[in-house]
Amino acid sequence: MKRKTRIIGIVAALFLSLFFAQYITSAASKDLVVHFIDVGQGDSIFIKTPQGESILIDAGNRAKGHDVVAYLKKQNVNTINYMIATHPDSDHIGGLDEVINAFKVDNIYAPKVSHTTQAYKDFLNAVKDKNYKIKTAASGVKLPLKDKTVTASFLAPVKSYSTSDLNNWSAVLHVKYNKNTFLFTGDIESKGEKDLISKKLLSKVDVLKVSHHGAKEATTTEFLNIVKPNFAVISVGKGNRYKHPTTETLKRLTAVKANIYRTDLSGTITATSNGTTIKMNEKPTQVKEPVANTSNKLTASVDNKTPKQNSTINLSVNGLPKGTKYTAIFHYKSTNTTYYGKVGEKLPVKISRAAIGFNVKVDISASYNGKTYKTQTSFTPK
Repeated sequence: MKRKTRIIGIVAALFLSLFFAQYITSAASKDLVVHFIDVGQGDSIFIKTPQGESILIDAGNRAKGHDVVAYLKKQNVNTINYMIATHPDSDHIGGLDEVINAFKVDNIYAPKVSHTTQAYKDFLNAVKDKNYKIKTAASGVKLPLKDKTVTASFLAPVKSYSTSDLNNWSAVLHVKYNKNTFLFTGDIESKGEKDLISKKLLSKVDVLKVSHHGAKEATTTEFLNIVKPNFAVISVGKGNRYKHPTTETLKRLTAVKANIYRTDLSGTITATSNGTTIKMNEKPTQVKEPVANTSNKLTASVDNKTPKQNSTINLSVNGLPKGTKYTAIFHYKSTNTTYYGKVGEKLPVKISRAAIGFNVKVDISASYNGKTYKTQTSFTPK
């Protein structure tokens, strides 16, 4: 009897452990996680769906292939369900051959464009050695995910480009999980962006993988005015010789109020989505500039309206964000003198032998967010 009771107890315990294991797995699989792996001056993105399917987009250059493999193993990856080679540039596909040799790969997608670089040949040879086939990445092609809570579709390339225009051949992938959306752009540039816009394939997204490491030739104003990302991630190498990301791109991202993240400053960045909200593992690496309020009004005053000759007065300018630079022109009786100051900081001005009884007008002007603001104040020496 005791033996029978013990067996029943063991079976019950096994059942409960399996039940709770399944419950914990289910509870832990509600998130879609995107890893923007730090591979220096290159791209590598790993996506894990709520049901555990794996998507890998690029793997950096050849020297970074080992790092990508190590990172994926740390994430307990055994099989890559979908591998995407965005285009033949070595800083995107250079490490893919090492990944192919380290993991089982179910599906491989790439645009239908060839190249002669060694990195591209190594990628093709690794595919051939494993008897894999490359499927064409093109506008309208969808990844056949088993996880029906997620959709992943290629938006580009929308057409063929010249073989010398590899960046615009980039496979652009749009991923949607419930209410959250992601856009992975490879190195697509303004020409490819215009084609996407003309085909009306773009819409607002939550997370944008900024194209071409923040190069000025990509991420145009027209493109950003449509996608308007809440989060913009730039995969870029520290101190790279291209000076990516460029000031032009950073300004354009700031103009659409995007929170900017950079792998050269933060290392690997992860975005975790529960289908409704997205959490980033890092704080933005560039704070958004405040947007000028239409009610902004430049104001100015001096601390002494009737100063003595050879005294010093303090000019105060307000009405715009603190630190905004301004120009102040003092119109004395016999000359005009220009001074430079900052909003919110007192500017001391020695008036020397300004003419007694002459009303000195001070014209102040400042530019902020593309708009010029002006105001005036005055004083009369005694």
